Amino acid sequence: MEDAEYDLQSAKVMLDSGRYFFVVFMCHLTIEKLLKSVIVERQGLEPPRIHNLFGLIARAGLTMPAERRPLINELDNMSVVTRYPDGRRAIASTLTTESATALYERTLEFATWLKQELTSSPASCTTPKS
Repeated sequence: MEDAEYDLQSAKVMLDSGRYFFVVFMCHLTIEKLLKSVIVERQGLEPPRIHNLFGLIARAGLTMPAERRPLINELDNMSVVTRYPDGRRAIASTLTTESATALYERTLEFATWLKQELTSSPASCTTPKS
């Protein structure tokens, strides 16, 4: 869970510095690590070595509110693309300060919800310091 917090803080640093495709990557990584924490806590198993957020949600046994699905869909679709140079350029040309900020804020909200699913963690995600 500490790794997820660090990644969320890194997303904020990338947002503040205008490196928007890294915001996408770090937001995805934050949610991925929190989902894997839910799997470990609920099932006592080593988390699967997959990156698909919908797959992790299913393995975690979570019932995700419908209003949260667009974020997961967006992160899953954009995150893979950020791993490759051509994809980075394509994503970088579409992201704006407003869209990256919205993605970060929605990730923060989703992370808060996920942390509430973890019985051994605080109920809310702290806002990373700038």
